[in-house]
Amino acid sequence: AICAEPALGEHQQGGMGGVQKLVQLDSSHEMLHRDVDIPVEGGELCDTYRLVADEEDSLPFPDGTFDLVISSGSLHWVNDLPSVLKEAKRVLKPDGCIMLAMVGGSTLPELRVSMVLAEMEREGGVSPHV
Repeated sequence: AICAEPALGEHQQGGMGGVQKLVQLDSSHEMLHRDVDIPVEGGELCDTYRLVADEEDSLPFPDGTFDLVISSGSLHWVNDLPSVLKEAKRVLKPDGCIMLAMVGGSTLPELRVSMVLAEMEREGGVSPHV
């Protein structure tokens, strides 16, 4: 997200919650466009650009482009988390912010136990999954 545009000066107008331009990036066209028909109050105040690209490749933006990078509930799909985080840091402005929400190691223990039991029943044992 680009939260401020220097060209607009001190008394910036427009934007939604401080965000004036929003770039959404996902490797899935369907996920990226699944809710475009749902109106968002004030959405016309913020330009939104949707880009289909592989999140694990180099991001197609110059260094220091964004004020804010947000990822909510998708980083658990990433194979090389350190590289993705380095890329996020690269595209952030020096005083930028990164906000992440992801499934952690101690999350959903009941589901983990159920999956282990199912794999033991079907496969006769458990093996690591990456």
